[in-house]
Amino acid sequence: MGNVSYRPPKDSPIMRCSPLEAMNNEMDIQQLVEEAGPLCNDKIVPFQQLRDTLYNELLNRDQIAGISWKRFPLLNKILKGHRCGELTIFTGPTGSGKTTFMSELSLDLCIQGVPTLWGSFEIRNVRLLRTMINQLAGFNVEDQMEEYGHWAQQLESLSLYFMNFHGSQNLKSVIRVWS
Repeated sequence: MGNVSYRPPKDSPIMRCSPLEAMNNEMDIQQLVEEAGPLCNDKIVPFQQLRDTLYNELLNRDQIAGISWKRFPLLNKILKGHRCGELTIFTGPTGSGKTTFMSELSLDLCIQGVPTLWGSFEIRNVRLLRTMINQLAGFNVEDQMEEYGHWAQQLESLSLYFMNFHGSQNLKSVIRVWS
């Protein structure tokens, strides 16, 4: 509740404060709510401004579906594909298969021509590529090194990119890569 504020009327001597501060200062909450006006911010819109857009999306849901995964039909039923321009963040405990799963998803999309940017702060790019080349080949490439050139060329032909970060990073540096 501490991050919710109200806007007092223009003629009110009360400065903007949180509901908790208002209660602690024994202010008349009912009166504050009755006198408060809407928050003025161009980034806050009422439902009325979104109503027609929502209607069109509900009516044309197939047109807003994302790119379907070829190897994950069940995921398509749930998520309706991956929509370009969206950022996907996948979290979970160490060793739960996040990297392995996301690698499969990104390879699936890359094979379909969707550019993919990898940003892992825990796993070095070469280790990730080791997983990816084996997934792409469908076997452990290090057991058949004579096949390495072929599968490396296959990986190279994909629109697959990697941020060159590892470990703790300055947030501004990471965001600069995305822009």
